[in-house]
Amino acid sequence: MEVNLFFRCFLIGALASASLGPIFILTFNRGSVYGFWHGFATALGACVADGFYFLLGLIGMLAILKESNSFIFILDTLGGLLLIYLGVYSLRKAFRGDEHVGNEHRLGIWITAVKSFLLTLLNPLALFFFMLIGVQILPDKAFSLPMHQVFIASAIVSLGSLSVLTLVSFVASQIGSSLSKRSLRIISFVSGLIFIGVGLFLLDHLIINFVKIYGS
Repeated sequence: MEVNLFFRCFLIGALASASLGPIFILTFNRGSVYGFWHGFATALGACVADGFYFLLGLIGMLAILKESNSFIFILDTLGGLLLIYLGVYSLRKAFRGDEHVGNEHRLGIWITAVKSFLLTLLNPLALFFFMLIGVQILPDKAFSLPMHQVFIASAIVSLGSLSVLTLVSFVASQIGSSLSKRSLRIISFVSGLIFIGVGLFLLDHLIINFVKIYGS
């Protein structure tokens, strides 16, 4: 593959993680509250999911999934519910403090990475990014690459995503070490509100139907 294509793949991964979305906020939250390695584990799970979505895009699967209303409905629903769960968890952590910090540490970084992977995979915003933005950045010939180069390109996307989120985790861990417990609780509280807000946004199809049925 050309160097230019490698660079574009890295850029796609970096852009996917640099947006102030749920994963960016979750990485910063965990890095500041629990330390660098928990933030890095969050980044690791997310970057694997980013690479997977990119791979599906290159082999044409995203175009097929885009046309499936049932798939998008399920993705919106599961993603919204998961974000609301994380939001409620963050709010409880903000109000209850050290008890939840201990629980998070006991889960281990690999469980944290798996949770981050699932959140990214179930996040429709990530899916739409790779459907639209990622495809526009790539040259047309990228969609006719041999399979081994498709996997290389996907790995480079993951690397771009991991680079940005690792930096976010590092900065957050440095900031978090100097913050008071009250400030860390505020971070968890704000993160929780954001997660719940995005979750409700993804569940707008259910909310609208509920209003139509019970509001008439």
